[in-house]
Amino acid sequence: MKNTAAKGHPVIYSLLWGVVLTLAVSIASAVATIQEFGDMGIRNAQACAFLVMAIIVTVYMKRKDSSLLSFGFRKLEAKPSRAVLFYIPLLILAVAQPLMNGINLELTAPEVISIVIMTLLVGYTEESIFRGIIRHNLRFKGPLFYIVFSSLFFGILHMANALGGNDLIHTLLQVINALLLGCVLALLIEAGHNIIPLIAFHFLYDALAMVSNENLEQEVLIVSVLNILYLIYGIYLLMVLTRRHRNHTLTM
Repeated sequence: MKNTAAKGHPVIYSLLWGVVLTLAVSIASAVATIQEFGDMGIRNAQACAFLVMAIIVTVYMKRKDSSLLSFGFRKLEAKPSRAVLFYIPLLILAVAQPLMNGINLELTAPEVISIVIMTLLVGYTEESIFRGIIRHNLRFKGPLFYIVFSSLFFGILHMANALGGNDLIHTLLQVINALLLGCVLALLIEAGHNIIPLIAFHFLYDALAMVSNENLEQEVLIVSVLNILYLIYGIYLLMVLTRRHRNHTLTM
């Protein structure tokens, strides 16, 4: 990866981060499946892959910037500010699925612990790559290029979750869901310049989704509602960024 970046190919370099992460998790899943580890065993194998990638990602970022500020790791303000308004809708998105489906009370304590560890690693690793490293690598191309690139890339890498023998409508909704969520998170890092709330949301969203009851009959409805919320949220963030750019241009 380092040699590719040094040769001036930041886009290819950015793609490699996502591809390597996806391959690592896929290989871990395949091995666990072949060994017939069961659902929790597969999840734990995936968590190991994410742990390895989390270590690699952290070492890379620390070597580039020991403060991690250039990757969006900033201290959260103790007092309320207008920036907090950017993140309030994230709570609505995170709790939407458990509110509609309810919590699976049959999960055992080891299963819950496994889910928490897994989703913590996923939230940290994916956000550090897509909203941290990739944004840092593509900063010279401007916010618009980064938002479009990372949204599409994030969505494409998550399409595999939707292509599991589902019907066409369900698959399309899942693909749109991944693309819109990637766009919202990319817009948020540009609007708030802080990756920590995004890591917290990613963890909470995945964890609550995994402890929710499965409801295949309402899944299309739930995904449709989430897509509408993403779209509204994304339009709001786009308006904020456009207004900022306009004001900045006028004051120059």
